Amino acid sequence: MHPEEEKALRTPSQAVTRVDKKIKALIQDLKDTLAQEAGVGLAAPQIGVHKRVVVIKLGQKHDADDQELGPTFALINPEIVSAEGEQRDYDACLSIPGLYGYTYRPQKITVKAWDEHGQAIQLDLEDLDARVVLHEVDHLDGILFLDRLRSQEDLYVVTRDKKGRLVHTPIKEILKSSGG
Repeated sequence: MHPEEEKALRTPSQAVTRVDKKIKALIQDLKDTLAQEAGVGLAAPQIGVHKRVVVIKLGQKHDADDQELGPTFALINPEIVSAEGEQRDYDACLSIPGLYGYTYRPQKITVKAWDEHGQAIQLDLEDLDARVVLHEVDHLDGILFLDRLRSQEDLYVVTRDKKGRLVHTPIKEILKSSGG
């Protein structure tokens, strides 16, 4: 990631005061951008807009394809109002392609937000759905999943072994083999 990209991603976003044509256009831009990517969430800062808006798809399973996910929808000014439990699971980001990490996040959350019509909503989420929302809310606060790693041992890339199977290769091993 280039320093200017990192600076943009680490800039906290401003609250939306009303859902107007600009915010609706932003939501559509986020939806269109996410539709082009293999992801389940996207925050406005990831496309250079520092407003508290994210789009997400719920229903993710570890090996799910997009057919199993729900429709893409927006959360405006999302606020985590409760969180419980803790689980270790993978995290990845469209803004940091190729890197994955194991992070610890709450297992269950309640999030309050506005929908794309400016109506108040509340969602009770758990497991990967909670993780998606937490990851995107982090973007709004200028936090990257890399900041949630507890050690470098939790950072990895996905590679193929000699038989063509996907394997998680710790970044530490890659740096070691490249002399870094």
